[in-house]
Amino acid sequence: MENISRINEKCFGCKSCEQNCPMHCISMRENAEGFWYPTIDEKNCVECGKCLKTCPVENTELHRNVPLTVWAWRNKNNVDIMKSASGGAADSAAKAVLQMGGVVYGAAYDEQFVVSHIEVKNNTEREKIQSSKYVQSDPSDSYSKVKQRLAEGKKVLYTGTPCQIAGLYAFLGGDKLNLYTVDLICHGVPSPKFFKKYIEYQNKQTDGQIIYFNFRSKDKRGWGTQYLLKTKTKTKTKTLSLDRYGKHFIDGDCYRESCYRCPYANTSRVGDITVGDFWGIAKSHPEFNSPMGVSSVFVNTQKGQELFEKMKPFADIEQATLKEAVVKQHNLVQPSNRPENRRNFYKEIDEPDFVSNLKVGLQLKARIKAVLPTKWIQRIKSL
Repeated sequence: MENISRINEKCFGCKSCEQNCPMHCISMRENAEGFWYPTIDEKNCVECGKCLKTCPVENTELHRNVPLTVWAWRNKNNVDIMKSASGGAADSAAKAVLQMGGVVYGAAYDEQFVVSHIEVKNNTEREKIQSSKYVQSDPSDSYSKVKQRLAEGKKVLYTGTPCQIAGLYAFLGGDKLNLYTVDLICHGVPSPKFFKKYIEYQNKQTDGQIIYFNFRSKDKRGWGTQYLLKTKTKTKTKTLSLDRYGKHFIDGDCYRESCYRCPYANTSRVGDITVGDFWGIAKSHPEFNSPMGVSSVFVNTQKGQELFEKMKPFADIEQATLKEAVVKQHNLVQPSNRPENRRNFYKEIDEPDFVSNLKVGLQLKARIKAVLPTKWIQRIKSL
């Protein structure tokens, strides 16, 4: 039949088709690995083709732009930058749109650490969408809510992975007045089912209930890749590469199948602004480097420039080049490679000891780095 079922594993899981189907015959369901894919009620499908017209897989060239300018970004607010993954650029964009009386959509944890896109209306709620969540966020009905807010005349900022931004544009039928978008430099997304299993594993390891989790905590060692979790009685931190979940996220053997053929893993961007870690800043702009983090900001459209001007008061900035910002960001060059063991990674996911059986390996370099004083590491990076 001529409907979304033909997309198969190319599907991004954005849920645009589900929200757009006039017959309500599309539902997104988890496969065995825990990723969402569309299921069609063929009896009610009239083959109108709207699901395909509003599918980003079918419209990968919609709203694509080459960066106009590139910037190094460092938030002036110490509280905000410490809560952000790098320099706090996406958070500054959210703050700017809220000041304009708008609403913001971004990924947040709920009380069970399920990640979904929520609507943010004030700065207290803004804290929920700060920092990175290394799992696929559920867009839920956020596209429909964006459409409603735009119809009300509100300014809207939507932040997310490039495929989620592409899904929004496909859902809306293109760019709209008062809509701003920020896409993140994305490596790929593990399944929510994997993350759920991991949280359950950590609850057992800490002999408590996790009440706080941050994949990119700066509390102990500054800007880098360390997680921090808290229970009522314990605090735990570890380098991601030495963690059972973090190691496999970094290795890329647990991503959604479409991530390995991602059409957005290049410098033709779908968002008005692109943000990510400016990993190469220690060499290209050593005087601007900071242990608190530096973001790379790509201004891709005129709308992006308008938003950038509103964000600028919140940060120290320095102009950079595209070449400088791409350093150590291979997903601005090509998609993540599909490791051989991806084929069997999720095979035992329903087993109770799935996470505890995952291997981390010796990783001598990472273990030495984990015990070195933070000042030594920063000195080594600058050299």
